[in-house]
Amino acid sequence: MKKLLLISSVFALAACGTVGNAVISDASLQEKAAFALDTTADKVKISNRRGDIDSVKFVATTRGRSHQCYITTVYGVISSDAICSGAGSATGSANCNALSKAAGKCKK
Repeated sequence: MKKLLLISSVFALAACGTVGNAVISDASLQEKAAFALDTTADKVKISNRRGDIDSVKFVATTRGRSHQCYITTVYGVISSDAICSGAGSATGSANCNALSKAAGKCKK
């Protein structure tokens, strides 16, 4: 009985990203990516989305640049904010602060 419960729990958790990919809308991904990329949802295009074991991975394109992004999901119902590659470089020099300067992220 314990083995059956363990096996069913593993399968339920393994499907979280797949379920999340089917349940979470492009509009929701646009909002999450827009926040991470410091823009508005209407300026973000979502493509190449796919569900993994515990996440939904996708490409968010804005300002002529494509960013690899992902959100984590729990049972396809609860999802995290988006994490996107190159998010710091998407904002340009308008949001350049001391920390960004020290990290070499500001445009010259």
